[in-house]
Amino acid sequence: MSTSAPIKIVFDVYHLYHLPQFDPVIDLLKHDNRFKIILSTSCKIKPEEKLLTEKILSRTGLQVVSEKDEKKRATSIKRLNPDIFICGWSRYDIDNFVTNRTLVGMIYHGIGVKPSYWRDNHERLDLRFVEGPYRMEQLRSHGIETDLALTGFIKLDPLFSDTTIDNHSIKRELGLDKNKKTILFAPTFYPSSIEQIGLRLGQFTKDYNVILKPHLWTYFMDKFGEVDLKSQRNLFYELTNKYDHIKLLAPEYYNIIPFYQISDLLLTEASSTIYEMIALEKPVIVNRFFKLKLSHWLFRYRLYQKRLNREMNQDIANFCFEAKRPKDLPEIIETALKNNHTQLDAVKQYQRKMLYKLDGKAAERARDAILSRIS
Repeated sequence: MSTSAPIKIVFDVYHLYHLPQFDPVIDLLKHDNRFKIILSTSCKIKPEEKLLTEKILSRTGLQVVSEKDEKKRATSIKRLNPDIFICGWSRYDIDNFVTNRTLVGMIYHGIGVKPSYWRDNHERLDLRFVEGPYRMEQLRSHGIETDLALTGFIKLDPLFSDTTIDNHSIKRELGLDKNKKTILFAPTFYPSSIEQIGLRLGQFTKDYNVILKPHLWTYFMDKFGEVDLKSQRNLFYELTNKYDHIKLLAPEYYNIIPFYQISDLLLTEASSTIYEMIALEKPVIVNRFFKLKLSHWLFRYRLYQKRLNREMNQDIANFCFEAKRPKDLPEIIETALKNNHTQLDAVKQYQRKMLYKLDGKAAERARDAILSRIS
């Protein structure tokens, strides 16, 4: 590689929800003249998602590779002969996008309790950027031999760096009541608790602001296997139409990070958002009630085989508050807000275990890991 040529790096934003993990690295490298950045998104996602993702990518002012089918997209990227190719998951034919000389790295799209974290490991991956020491151990214990770089949780950098998140503007834009505390509800698509709570969420949270941040698949897909995402989506719309204090975030708000700062409490299920919120040492309530597919309801062990890691799912109880039934929510919310201090020792322990350094410099460590491997 010529020392004068910029390092060509492709960020493949396969789904829009992969982008928040890339943003801090993209923001760092676009001001570094050693790098030339190229962005792209998949042609295999829903047209509405592709259109929105490319619109968001185009706002960066960086080169965007856009094609009408995936084969052409792969060919266009491969012709660029990138030095680095960064993906957010590896469940596709990465080989078609890169040459033998390309360093392929993965900044995984979540840090939650799902076994997909270590099952997702394409043989073409050269490097994985890892959020914390426990995750390093987990990957190795599950037979992952890929080169690992301990960086910390890149997505969280804006919470701990000089990057300004304009809290006042966000609150004003959402129309939040400044006299009320704010709950951030981030339900995942499966297993989700939203069907079990239903419209009662409005009654249970009437004394609070609620920011509702669904998984992006809920907007772009009607079904995921046997899971009816359309009914979830309709429920979100019904809640916001019926209750003024519930604010639904449109898919344009693809990055949840700014909303952690303006929220007092997170409500979720088995989601990576748990580990993101505890970075700020704010209370988290995990809903232990959810609508399950019949096979998972009859044979709970199948849920842990496919969707959840049993050990991590149980560990959550050590540093989160838990709601076993929907009707318990009002009391649990009040308890979590008043007694968060009782969980802080455990929270700090899990911060060290899962998140490494919360210093806003994870993207810098990722950059340095890249440079050390291509020098």
